[in-house]
Amino acid sequence: MEEILRAELPNPGFARENWKTLNGVWEFAFDPEDRYQPMGIEKVPFDKTITVPFCYESELSGIHTDTPSRSVWYRREFTVTQQELAGAVLLHFGAVDHVARIWINGAYVGCHEGGFTSFEWEVSQYLKPGVNTLVVKAEDSYSQELPRGKQMWAREPRSCFYRNTTGIWQSVWLEFTGRDYITDIRITPDLDQNRAFFEIRTVNEDTPAQIMLTIRKEAEVLGTMTVGAGGRRTCCSFGFRENGVNSVFDLYWTPEFPNLLDVEVKLVRDGQVLDTVNTYFGMRKIHVCGERIFLNNSLLYQRLVLDQGYWPEGLMTAPSDEAIRKDVELTKAMGFNGARKHQKIEDPRYYYWADKLGLLVWGEMPSNYDFTPEGQRMFLSELQAFVKRDYNHPCIISWIPFNESWGVHQIVGDPMQKAFVKAGYYLLKSLDNTRLVGSNDGWEQLELTDFCGIHDYDITPDNFASRYADIEETMRGSVNFKPVYAKGEIYNGSPIMITEMGGVKLKNDGGWGYNQDMDNEDSMVEYLRGIMQAIRGHGRVRGFCYTQLTDVQQETNGLLDGERVPKVPLEVLRSIFG
Repeated sequence: MEEILRAELPNPGFARENWKTLNGVWEFAFDPEDRYQPMGIEKVPFDKTITVPFCYESELSGIHTDTPSRSVWYRREFTVTQQELAGAVLLHFGAVDHVARIWINGAYVGCHEGGFTSFEWEVSQYLKPGVNTLVVKAEDSYSQELPRGKQMWAREPRSCFYRNTTGIWQSVWLEFTGRDYITDIRITPDLDQNRAFFEIRTVNEDTPAQIMLTIRKEAEVLGTMTVGAGGRRTCCSFGFRENGVNSVFDLYWTPEFPNLLDVEVKLVRDGQVLDTVNTYFGMRKIHVCGERIFLNNSLLYQRLVLDQGYWPEGLMTAPSDEAIRKDVELTKAMGFNGARKHQKIEDPRYYYWADKLGLLVWGEMPSNYDFTPEGQRMFLSELQAFVKRDYNHPCIISWIPFNESWGVHQIVGDPMQKAFVKAGYYLLKSLDNTRLVGSNDGWEQLELTDFCGIHDYDITPDNFASRYADIEETMRGSVNFKPVYAKGEIYNGSPIMITEMGGVKLKNDGGWGYNQDMDNEDSMVEYLRGIMQAIRGHGRVRGFCYTQLTDVQQETNGLLDGERVPKVPLEVLRSIFG
């Protein structure tokens, strides 16, 4: 029997009981000149096999080559029963980089653009009882217009940019439900009012139905609600005190006490359950007041680590769910209370484990590197999909749309690029007013931001005090030869954080790093202790983000190597960062 890697439930935040994975061995073909689609998909020479959900560049795919191919093809057979075809069948893709075209039993289903976000189709009309054939064509390129994050736009990776990911790189699965079904559940906690607001969307609006909600903390039922489904969009709220929950404080989600509330949502008509979705949320609030950041109305100091989300054998795809959980556990074990997921929209399983184990997360949009109208369109489309998919995760407390002027390299003097960064900020605020939003993290920032994030790899234990002695002067000046604020922009009095720093590596590791090589473990510990004491001793710096969690390919400035082996004992790191 085939051993299937990544066979766990792909998205615990939107889970149905009846589902089956399509991960495993698929037929595969390269199409470097993009020849076969005009000839008909039956002409594709599937002469290889690949293990999904791993990209062909990765070791775990079974192919493991960096040979560029403009298009690649996948094919597999799967079975469905007559009973499963009685309702809707949803075909889900976690992520396919960059364009995906889908056929079932020779019929064209549709196309999706965007390499980091999930998508699905209702496909029952294309299926038959018994064996069915699914074909996927993935199209990718080295174009700098695409939101590509840390994927190098040349064939050879260098410095802090890595090998490419082409095609399917997250799970593929089927779900079976009723003909009418739930398409989206959006949950917004309000700590100050001791309430949670629900927005439930369904596929049909023409026939009356009811939405039934059950809210639990572990096995304890906190309350139930039944409301009439008001067309495709149904809104309601749940008051905890009105439902007899007096100690609301005990329900708050924090890194120390990551309380999660389970929600069962049923779509019911005439007493018949058409669809059931299980999700969860956390009672969590993040806000800024003056120069300080507050979590659940208590002062928050953020101790973040920069996490690229790469593995040696799987690249952007974790080899297992256990590996994802281990990264969260190691992050916490080193004393950090959060992670900045850098230039990557993560697998939902990562956010699930961060929710469950208690880790703050910054959600950062992968950059494109050419400023064009087409690039802007793709960037904003994927940014919206990111927020929509991951809105309910309590771990995510900040959105970072831009990093170090990537994709807006002329922001200092180009009003169009400055306007685009403002558009990203306002778009995020219009989609989600419950989280903090940055503008252009690192340097050349805008006054329009919820916090000031400075990237400074030149700071050392000896020079930090002098560089940041007069913080107002720092805000008017430059770091790393870049102005902290773009021309015409000023510091708005928001919280200040050092959101990238460190980047040191051991001399024997070779490779590339941002900062000086450390001769040995003792010198690395001395540097880390000194720089952390300096930063945490500054009265107006509200947190930091240390670069970085792990080594990634040629970049060897991780606290862990690529296999997640600590370079310094975990207890020592915890004494430094905790």
